[in-house]
Amino acid sequence: MKYLPLLAAVLLFTGCAKSTEKKAELAVQEFLRTRVSDPRHYFPGKFRLQPYTRRDSLLYLAQLAQINNIAAPPAPAAADTARIGILVYHDYRDQTSDGILVRDSGEYVVRPNGEVRLLIAESVRKRRLAQ
Repeated sequence: MKYLPLLAAVLLFTGCAKSTEKKAELAVQEFLRTRVSDPRHYFPGKFRLQPYTRRDSLLYLAQLAQINNIAAPPAPAAADTARIGILVYHDYRDQTSDGILVRDSGEYVVRPNGEVRLLIAESVRKRRLAQ
């Protein structure tokens, strides 16, 4: 019985902490607010998240190397499954200063330290690789 207040406090603090996924969504929103025409006219849409591994990063770099006709990085090894971030697919709306509403989307990697990196969309990479 004497541990009940301690348990309640622990549950309260853990319930208030933001999940890693929520932090990734907030990081992408902040990243976009600094890049849209007016931060007040950024309207976030859906988020889709998945783990991003070293293997994913090496495969992405290999595709970019092929598109740009440069030497590819080393091929991923079986051990390259360590998670290095969260891949975030996000769609949103932005309104220009002329009042034009624009729908857009992007792919971002959010590192554990909160750093956000914009990726070239998979659909664009596939199109360029097919040329």
